[in-house]
Amino acid sequence: IAWWKDSMSKYGELSRTDGHSKWFLQRTLTEHDKTMDDPWMQMIYKQCFTVKQYAEWLARNHAVFEMMEKSVSSETLPEVHDVDLLRTTALETDLRQLLGADWKAEAETMARDSLATRRYLEHLEADASSQHLLLAHHFLQYNAVLSGGSYLGKMVSEKLSLVRGAPGVAFYAFRGVDAGKEAARVQKYLKAFDKVQLNEEERDAMLVAMQRIYADTEAMMKEVFDLNPVEGIAYSSAKEGGAESQPPPPCKEQLEISLSELHGFNGADGGRILFSLAGELLDVSSGSELYGPGGGYSLLAGRDVTRCLATMSLESTDLDDLAWEPDNAEEEKTLEQWREKLKVKYPVAGRLSKSPEPAAGAAGLRQRAAPAAPASTKPAAAAGGKTQEAPEAGGDTQKCPISGKEGAGCPMA
Repeated sequence: IAWWKDSMSKYGELSRTDGHSKWFLQRTLTEHDKTMDDPWMQMIYKQCFTVKQYAEWLARNHAVFEMMEKSVSSETLPEVHDVDLLRTTALETDLRQLLGADWKAEAETMARDSLATRRYLEHLEADASSQHLLLAHHFLQYNAVLSGGSYLGKMVSEKLSLVRGAPGVAFYAFRGVDAGKEAARVQKYLKAFDKVQLNEEERDAMLVAMQRIYADTEAMMKEVFDLNPVEGIAYSSAKEGGAESQPPPPCKEQLEISLSELHGFNGADGGRILFSLAGELLDVSSGSELYGPGGGYSLLAGRDVTRCLATMSLESTDLDDLAWEPDNAEEEKTLEQWREKLKVKYPVAGRLSKSPEPAAGAAGLRQRAAPAAPASTKPAAAAGGKTQEAPEAGGDTQKCPISGKEGAGCPMA
């Protein structure tokens, strides 16, 4: 396979060290956030969609994944191919459950009547002849379902009174990936993705393709929303369990603690969970499902996460790097976006001191119980369905990409 180039540019060689995944995630963050709060997605968060509407969405996804997976194999994309990621069969199981025996003809009609889907398939057909452009589709589609799909699957399961992975919601369940462990699978994918050899020209072409994929996907979402337009709820509000809220108030007792003291605020024994970002302490205790012991992002609890978030990394070696500063404008922009998004969701608890000495009075605060998460006001599951608390999304809710995206959801959400 001609992925290796005899003469890689200096920029291309750097990319393999720095990580392709980070490079793409940083440059598509705006598009990612826009689709996460698309009106159709907001309808799913609020559970106000119809079964017919949801089947239309699955039919469009089926057309996309079926075409993509005809071109994907261990030969075409050896670094990232995994048969357990394939979604065509799962989508067919769901469509059969929702549409009945004649599901195939009905789903084909739904996709064929969708201008946005036809446009996406035209682009995908053209891209499939190029391994790196096919990789762009692979990267976005599978990580979207792995990261954001955890929360979407929960909302749909409750709406349809189905258990996780049952026919009707099989799309969101991956063999070998336990509930709440989706973020680990995303990280495994990203590490494999980073091993792909790409030169600067190929990577730039993939970025253009990814931006087009987001635009095509957004057009597909708009079509489905317009079938039965109902106002939904923003992702951040859905995860909080209520309507649009004001930024959380600062904690009454502002801390100034050292890094060694911060390590104690990791949620152990039900205690408070903090992490520091660009010198500020954020109290993420309300996201204990994600950041607490056993959570998909527990490694961030009680640590300085500045370098991790700015560089879209979940490597433990990137934690607690107080000397780190952004290397370029992209990292500065990413860091500022994280600060803005997280401070809307979580209260500021103080500042991280660079002094190695413990700050006075910190130990008592560390031992306090974590503040209770806001009561959920989201619609109850239909009769027979068991409503569970939504796991917190990564970073500022979930799921990402670093999604990852995000144990339960996407940190980019």
